Amino acid sequence: MQGLNLKNSELSSGWHCIVVEGEVDLATVPELESAIEAVFASNSAPLVIDLRESSFMDSTGLKALVMAHRRFDESGRSFAVAVSAGPVSRLIDLSGVESSVRIVGDTNDLEAHVN
Repeated sequence: MQGLNLKNSELSSGWHCIVVEGEVDLATVPELESAIEAVFASNSAPLVIDLRESSFMDSTGLKALVMAHRRFDESGRSFAVAVSAGPVSRLIDLSGVESSVRIVGDTNDLEAHVN
């Protein structure tokens, strides 16, 4: 079992970014949910979850992303997930989540956020 490492940053486009390294699963998803909640509560920036360095995600991680998207959307804020080819991308493809959650291949693909 691999742990989870989260890195927060502000992108030049104005988006807040949480880079996720490691495995997002039942044991680690509370840490990701807490990080998302902290961003939601602390500023009004849109949020992108960068999973390009994540080696694994199970359905609990997928649920956390869907719930975060819903919460940001209801508050009028943008939310996106960045993924690259691999097991996390495969899970997202198989789940059909991209029909409701914005999926990008790179955080540079996000438009500038204007308040």
